[in-house]
Amino acid sequence: MTVPKVHVNDQSPVADDTSPTREAAESPSSTTRKSLHQNIIGKLRPLPFQYHWTVWYDRHSESTDYDKRLYVLHEDVADIATFYRVYNNYPWDKVRLRDSVHIFRKGVRPIWEDPENLKGGCWRFRVPKSKAQEFFHEIAILCMANEFQAALEKEHDHVLGVSSSVRFNSHMISVWNKLGSNERSIKILERTILERLSPELRPTSSGPNSYFYKRHDENDGYHEAVAAHVSS
Repeated sequence: MTVPKVHVNDQSPVADDTSPTREAAESPSSTTRKSLHQNIIGKLRPLPFQYHWTVWYDRHSESTDYDKRLYVLHEDVADIATFYRVYNNYPWDKVRLRDSVHIFRKGVRPIWEDPENLKGGCWRFRVPKSKAQEFFHEIAILCMANEFQAALEKEHDHVLGVSSSVRFNSHMISVWNKLGSNERSIKILERTILERLSPELRPTSSGPNSYFYKRHDENDGYHEAVAAHVSS
């Protein structure tokens, strides 16, 4: 199947398809997913998202020059129809090894150095390739529909975005939050993700081979990247 490229910022039209991809609709688990999430999509269809979102492409490189690594695929995803126009027309099978796609709140860049991310972290899920696209689709919908954010309101934390990075035999899918030192918030986010995902997509155990939480400042290169950003 030939998949058209998404044009940056709607400078050229894309197909007006606001339903999930045909492949997802025909998968064995589609009925279960629909039963869990059709109410969310149904409620959102006539309404804008509470937050606007930007879709980014991150081309893997050892360089810390993110102006050369990051590309905006769609600058303003304001509602569910716009999301599916972008999602359904993106050539997901063409994303290269170690490249990433991010969906972040508009105005927040998907990098540690962004002021909103400096003290944050993310839940990371190592998902087999056979389930990765379905997993990322659900995580993105739940994030943009404010399912995760609503769970963290009392903790004054924020879910800032989600990412999918291609690995050799899996995808690393991440949910980023603002307060990486708030243990209660981190546990609430974990529980909400696991409860909201379709049963067949839920990881069976925690740990580096399944899923884990990591603060951004625990990553190699974090302090160098932040220092370089401040001095630039």
